[in-house]
Amino acid sequence: MATSNYKFLRLYGYPIFCLLTNLIFFLINPYERTFNAWRQFTVFDFIVNTLVSWLFPLLVIETGIWLTYLLHRRLPWEKNMRMRFMVQLISHMGIILLVVYLFFHIPFPEKFAFNQLLYRQSSITGMIYCLVITSIFAAEHLINRLNNARLEAFKLNELAVQAQLDALKLQLDPHFLFNNLSALTSLIEENPSLSVNYVVKLSSIYRYMLTNRTQNTIAMAVELDFIKNVLFLHQIRYGQAIRINISEDVDHLQSDIAPLTLQLLIENAIKHNQFTNDSPLIIDIYIEDNKWLVVKNNKNPKRIQEPGAQLGLKNITQRYLLLSGNKPVISNTGNYFEVKIPLMKKNAEEHAEHTDH
Repeated sequence: MATSNYKFLRLYGYPIFCLLTNLIFFLINPYERTFNAWRQFTVFDFIVNTLVSWLFPLLVIETGIWLTYLLHRRLPWEKNMRMRFMVQLISHMGIILLVVYLFFHIPFPEKFAFNQLLYRQSSITGMIYCLVITSIFAAEHLINRLNNARLEAFKLNELAVQAQLDALKLQLDPHFLFNNLSALTSLIEENPSLSVNYVVKLSSIYRYMLTNRTQNTIAMAVELDFIKNVLFLHQIRYGQAIRINISEDVDHLQSDIAPLTLQLLIENAIKHNQFTNDSPLIIDIYIEDNKWLVVKNNKNPKRIQEPGAQLGLKNITQRYLLLSGNKPVISNTGNYFEVKIPLMKKNAEEHAEHTDH
């Protein structure tokens, strides 16, 4: 529980539990016996009795807070909530029962009526308070977890939208449209059937981005189909100056991926390197250790780098951190640039949804 919530618990818990303690003991004990005892009290006795009634809920609340601090380091709620609840509850009850036991062995005057009956009542009341307070901490954890899940979903959606915008900026860039339209114009004259295929591939790229703009993950096979459409356009524009090698194990991989991951990495390589037919840009996509999807390219940096270095890398890193808890591994050596994407388990429902689309 956050420190602010501890202050809230102390501010409202002390008076509420103190009032409950006095009401409980007043109601379960005989009316005449209580008032007969009070008739013998001095002012000092009333002060002592009042302090005891305040110290009891204080002990229960502060012990619960202390146990929460201690167990949060050794047995956090996230690790095993049921085990944490039982350990904290049993420990809390054990401490309270021990303190009550020791307190009732202090030789108070008989007029305070700290007898065996009150001892049993205090023990039972203390255990009930322990259950209530432990339940409050458990409920607070569940509420925080729900709020965190909502916040992460919001952040993930925000990052997904940003990835869509990054990809759309690439496709709507005037140079991109001009180059593709120029290539299409040449194709119409030289190879009409290929030009039709070119238009189909181009429209498929935009359809993919619009169809999957709200998805957090997508089946690898669907992403690869999209990438092959993108690569078709690049092959028409650059010919053998760009070579993409996708290993067979990637084609058969039963895994999920964040949409547009591969496109952003490929476009990043194209944007920041110079290449020709004699010195091509080679991009390899393969699986490593059944844990990583690797996108690796040789480096031949442009003399004047365009704005937006490492396009989409920050977005990809943040999305995978939220989706899987693992960050992509980025290696930038003298000759190669490599990004390792953590593989995620396949989501059958999402895959079915994308198949329908």
